[in-house]
Amino acid sequence: MKQVSPPAPSRQLIARMQGAFLEQTNRLEDQGRILVPGLTMGILGNQALSESSLGRPAVEPAYAARLTHDFQASGILHLMAVSGGHFMILASLLVTIMRAFRSPPLLTALVLSAAYPGLGMLMVPGDSVLRAQVMGLLSALALAACRPAQSLNTLSWCVLLVLILRPSMAASFGFALSCGAVLGIGLGNRRLMALLEDHLPAFLARPLATTLCAQAGTLPVQVLFSPGLPLLAPLANLLVTPVVDVATVTGLLALLTSWLWPALGLLLARLTSLGTGVMAFVSTWLGEAAAPAAWPSGPVGSACLVGLGVMAVIIHRLIQFIRARGQDRSWSAVTNVASGVPFRPSAWSAIRGWLQQTYGLLAQLVFKKRPSLMSSDEGRFES
Repeated sequence: MKQVSPPAPSRQLIARMQGAFLEQTNRLEDQGRILVPGLTMGILGNQALSESSLGRPAVEPAYAARLTHDFQASGILHLMAVSGGHFMILASLLVTIMRAFRSPPLLTALVLSAAYPGLGMLMVPGDSVLRAQVMGLLSALALAACRPAQSLNTLSWCVLLVLILRPSMAASFGFALSCGAVLGIGLGNRRLMALLEDHLPAFLARPLATTLCAQAGTLPVQVLFSPGLPLLAPLANLLVTPVVDVATVTGLLALLTSWLWPALGLLLARLTSLGTGVMAFVSTWLGEAAAPAAWPSGPVGSACLVGLGVMAVIIHRLIQFIRARGQDRSWSAVTNVASGVPFRPSAWSAIRGWLQQTYGLLAQLVFKKRPSLMSSDEGRFES
């Protein structure tokens, strides 16, 4: 390899930050050396380091292979790939800060639009990172337009733009898995959460519903390259959910501070290692407890899973229909008056109504001049 041009100053700073962070993680025990960079940057420590700068030998390949196998068998290997979680944490933090300063939506959207690419540059490039960045920028665009961001619409625009600009992403398993997880969560998370909350506490129902929906969206893609269904994946994700966000935050803080204050970076890396230790214990415990259930691989297995999901939806709808027919709660049964039919407007009618309502709301806006500080002080003195 030959360097044809020096890197930009921003790239030099990022390389320095990443190198200092990897140097601090190399001081940890073996599981921390492997998992902390994976959870934080999206690359396992044994893939990023060969020999440490501290003279310690590299991680034993057999241990790294077994740990990776346990994570895959238990269904939590996706935690080692940077996806929307990092960007959601960053967005929540920035939105909270901007709201505390009474920032207008446009300024908040500009801050988010600058923060998303910056965080993406700190991570190891990946297809899931690209998906999260594009969806984050589209959500910031919706915020700038004072419109609510809808996950399914944002995902659809993300897929369209990425495939038009980079057609090779159509063959990317990482991009497909990331999009499938968002699609599953967007389609069924709310309904499944409401169903589970009738039988489970909220702190269990919410992460379990998210896990089940994400897995339902990714399984048709997963069986294309990995035959077998990880039956214990929902339980594994439920057990590691309490520590994932905290470990991610401490890992990102370690990445940001290791090059400026190595002692603080090492402390934060050790805190992150505590969280990854819980993940390693869960993966080893559940990964060795039961192997993934056998399932046809390739397109046949994917088609079988899609058909199974469609059958489950049809059965659920039939059960709801039978229950509704058994309980006659129609308006005509109460008042003996013929009830009306549901009105479903066309797409153009819905768009026209939205435009009219938006124009009416904008026409009602009244802008007033903010009183100056001098006039307010004078009024306070007179009162």
